[in-house]
Amino acid sequence: MQPIKWILLFFSLFNSLLSVAQPIHPADYGLKSFTLRDKKLGKISFYLDTININKKAPLFLDVNGSGGYPLCFLIKGKGYERVMNTFKPFHISQTQVQYHYILLDKPGTPFCDTIYTDQGKDAFNGTTLLESYRPSPAYTQQMSLEWRINASKAVLNYLVSKNYWDRSQMIAFGYSEGAQVVPALAVAEKKISHVAAVVGSGLNQFYDEILQFRINAAIGKMTHPQAQDSIESKMKEIEAIYRDPANTTREYRGHSFQRWASFGSSIPFEELRKLDIPIYVVASSNDRNSPIYSLDYLWLDFIRLGKTNLTYKTCVDCNHSLISGKDDKALSNYSDYFMAILKWIK
Repeated sequence: MQPIKWILLFFSLFNSLLSVAQPIHPADYGLKSFTLRDKKLGKISFYLDTININKKAPLFLDVNGSGGYPLCFLIKGKGYERVMNTFKPFHISQTQVQYHYILLDKPGTPFCDTIYTDQGKDAFNGTTLLESYRPSPAYTQQMSLEWRINASKAVLNYLVSKNYWDRSQMIAFGYSEGAQVVPALAVAEKKISHVAAVVGSGLNQFYDEILQFRINAAIGKMTHPQAQDSIESKMKEIEAIYRDPANTTREYRGHSFQRWASFGSSIPFEELRKLDIPIYVVASSNDRNSPIYSLDYLWLDFIRLGKTNLTYKTCVDCNHSLISGKDDKALSNYSDYFMAILKWIK
């Protein structure tokens, strides 16, 4: 699970007095709601931008990051209300003219939920609020890599069958956990023409933790015997997950065994190298959530294979939210990379 303090940086914030209407409905973002029902997947809720909804257009699928969070939170505090989004409304405004923008709910998750807090406006702490938020039982029961792949595929095929697609481009964009979804999705859905993966993983996600112990020993943060003991303990935890891959009651770092085992069953670089379509990967060099090491390996492997369909970009000194620098010198680079991806698609 991505630590909440980093997830929060990806949120869009809206503030207002209590008398002002808050953007808590899909229509407030220029989105139309759709619902599909599948015997295995259950209810699939998704949203489509409304600008050119009656015209055929290329499809732009936005697959967001981890956690059983709604796309919108309405925070009700003392004398104020605040909206936090777990997606980027900026994506809609930048894609809706040229594409049909598509966004899915997580399983068992509403578009928006309300959190009540005693925090005053000046003392607002989104991290604390999110740490106390628990996803629905339906999310825990259903959440897996396979669910996200198959639900996305079902939505794309629905839109194709209803003549929303102009049969040109079909883009799969993923951020964080979504960047781990889109490689396997593109392998499963042959109509996808472009893949963009931002701060995902290249190798098995568990390997990031193992490697970090080795690095900590090498730079003196812990001794080598301590690192070895930590790795052996970690391997036992990982082994327990792989031995019980359908368990939804046992958790590891905030997610069910099922979620971890499913994402650990598909290695992103193995899926990506199966593809001959254009691929755009963004890595952050100071990312503690998705360390760059495994993504550098992806770049190396494409060179080894002689494949030329990968565009690999590094946001130097950036964290998981593509923010470089600290405090008053912090700079968000996210919009620059997103716009570069849109330019690359054209």
